[in-house]
Order: sequence, then structure tokens, then C-alpha cells
Amino acid sequence: MHISVEDLPLATEATRRMNLLLPGDLVTELCSLVPPRRRGQFVAMALTRELRRLRLLEVLESTEPIWRDEDHPELATGADIDNWIAAGRAQMGWDRPLDD
Repeated sequence: MHISVEDLPLATEATRRMNLLLPGDLVTELCSLVPPRRRGQFVAMALTRELRRLRLLEVLESTEPIWRDEDHPELATGADIDNWIAAGRAQMGWDRPLDD
């Protein structure tokens, strides 16, 4: 996914200052690619992505079940699942035959 630095939003939410020590080559590259008044937003976007990735990994590595049968009684049987799949395909138009 390519995001132009011009597309980065300016800070609109309450912000807090944080001082970080970063490797020099990383700072040099950041400064060469991202305009001065957009660097904070760029770093915030990168941190948001990385933190989301870490949270997802945490869930995937957890032994806690993600799906509980009692949370989805509408999918209790194989027939229920088949009906759910068929309804989804019909909604997306996947149930129509392909034209030759």
C-alpha cells in the first residue's frame, strides 16, 4: 500500500510529546522522504500499523478461543453453514453462472 506524504493528515486529536532515540540512518531516510511538518503524523501512522500487527499476533498466539459456538447459534449445523454461504454468495452475485 503506497501512501503519499501529502495524504498524511495533520494532527487533529489531542497529542502528547514523546522524545525517542532512533538510529541515525533511519532519521536520515525519514527526513529525506517526509516533509518536516508531516513527520510526526508519519511516525504515528507507522506506530499504529505496527501496534495493530502486534495485537493481531497476540490474539493468534493466544490459547483463548476466538470463536465460541454459543456466540453463533445460527451456524449450529452443516445445513445452517451451507445456507449462510449460499446467502453470502447470492448477495455478491457469485451464485450466477459464468458466461462462456
